[in-house]
Amino acid sequence: MRDDFVDLVSRDLREVRWPEPADIRARARRRSRRTAVAAAMAVLALASASVVAVAARTGAAPTVAGPLSQPDPVGGEVPSFVLLSGNDLPVRANIQLGDIGLGEPVRVDPLLERCAAENGVPPESVESRYSRSRNLLQASTAGRDSTGGMPVLAQDVYRLGRAGSAQVFADLDRYVRACASWRQTTPAERDGHRGTVSIQHSWQVTARDFAGDRSVLLRHTEAPAPGPQLVQPTAGEDLRAVVQVGDLVTVLAPQGGVRNRSVPLVDGDELRALGRTAADRMCDFTSPPC
Repeated sequence: MRDDFVDLVSRDLREVRWPEPADIRARARRRSRRTAVAAAMAVLALASASVVAVAARTGAAPTVAGPLSQPDPVGGEVPSFVLLSGNDLPVRANIQLGDIGLGEPVRVDPLLERCAAENGVPPESVESRYSRSRNLLQASTAGRDSTGGMPVLAQDVYRLGRAGSAQVFADLDRYVRACASWRQTTPAERDGHRGTVSIQHSWQVTARDFAGDRSVLLRHTEAPAPGPQLVQPTAGEDLRAVVQVGDLVTVLAPQGGVRNRSVPLVDGDELRALGRTAADRMCDFTSPPC
């Protein structure tokens, strides 16, 4: 009888599907973040109760500051269902990597922020309540097995308040106005000779309001700056779409393109279509929902 019991337990254990280590770590991060938020809310509730109790003893009515009298609806974590998948893209993408965040700054284009700062427009950080990101990659077709791949699309989704969402687009317009033309010069070395490499950058908003409550299509180009150079840089172009639906803002950044011809470039029409798909996904998870 003991041998039969041992065999039964062993057979059952073999059929158990254990979570992957990455899933276990992600669940632990989410649990710890939820615990931190719950603790903060508990402290806030205790402080509010103390104010009411003191007011009751003194006979005074409790007062609340103006902005807190009409708070933003507070949504929860950004679910993974909001993000685009490889099936949504016009090119093959069969690997996806992702992460979640709490209190992360909204980043549209770090290079644009650097340009704006050098042109006298210091970036203003807009912090999200929750965020989730996903990188879609194209697996290598080489004979060897590889866990890496060629990047195709990067997406970030941020949950913000009303003021934060408006600030993201206002800042983006300020940065673009300051960076219609920007020359970036960096030191370079080639064959033992030292010199510089200069690239001429430019940003423009090429489309607006094509998806969601508010949206922009941002085009960045770079070309060799005029004059002799130690190394001749390659001309390039990339696009980004920023879309807002309610309290959610997403940044879509196609990867690859002219500097990596093995990955087809997602063009402007395709990116606008992806922006509309992303807006439809976000609509069900805004706070309040669409």
